[in-house]
Amino acid sequence: MNTAENLRTTAEYLPQRVRQAVMQLAAGRVLPQEIRLRSGRPVSVTIGGRDRFLTPSGMLTDTPEKGIAVTPSELGASFHAVCAYSVHSHVQDVAEGFVTIRGGCRVGICGTAVTQPDGQAAQRQITSLNFRIAGEAAGTAQGVWTRIGSRPAGILIAGAAGSGKTTFLRDLCRIMGNTCRTALVDERGELACMHKGLPQHDVGALTDVLDGWGRAEGVLTALRVLTPVCIVCDEISTRADADALLQAAGCGVHLAASCHAGSPDELYSRPVLRPVLEAGVFRYAVFLEGMGHVRAVRPLISA
Repeated sequence: MNTAENLRTTAEYLPQRVRQAVMQLAAGRVLPQEIRLRSGRPVSVTIGGRDRFLTPSGMLTDTPEKGIAVTPSELGASFHAVCAYSVHSHVQDVAEGFVTIRGGCRVGICGTAVTQPDGQAAQRQITSLNFRIAGEAAGTAQGVWTRIGSRPAGILIAGAAGSGKTTFLRDLCRIMGNTCRTALVDERGELACMHKGLPQHDVGALTDVLDGWGRAEGVLTALRVLTPVCIVCDEISTRADADALLQAAGCGVHLAASCHAGSPDELYSRPVLRPVLEAGVFRYAVFLEGMGHVRAVRPLISA
């Protein structure tokens, strides 16, 4: 689905007043990246990194008082719709803070934290929902793929928050997964956006999706049982992640992953990244800026 289609699908989960305003907004070809419902407060939408308020007529305003204020009952109804009217079957998702709905949109859930008798965390008294509108951007990574020779290689996608790393990595996975056996370790459910066992985004015909697996465990499991040519995963954040990537690279697997860094200096200043960079796990670093635009493609030389 493209962003406009996902917005229409997402609107089905919103309170009626909000849904109508969002569709009027979309009719003017204004497509938000996020829609936030907060109990007793005005609906806000994020467009181009800027937060504004949504009016009943489908306009945007900087004045909170002119926005649609969501009632607690409307928020509760939207939450139950997100959980497909079966909250008990989404207990784990709610505890982790998000539910993936049809179309691949991730709904962030905010409420009062409670600890269950078994020590597990949970949430009650839901106070806000954040609908992140998913969208494919087929072709985003094609230029980089062509530039590196249209063949699998270790690729590290780098950029600041909001630079489009997830969108770019998803498209790169699609290209790789249409070229060779690829394993996608989708810990946060943001890349394939699985819903009832089906990926909501095109991640490649030859791609196996390990949905919800921790990166390190997922990479090692893929290595053991899927014989992949490539493994794709999102944000490298722990030494365990790095160790798993080192093991996969040692077995000849090509890797694609993302990280927070805006320059080569920042890459090498990250302690968790240094071992994989020094081992030559990644041959190229792709630096993004805003909405998946490629600022630079840098060959990485083993230190």
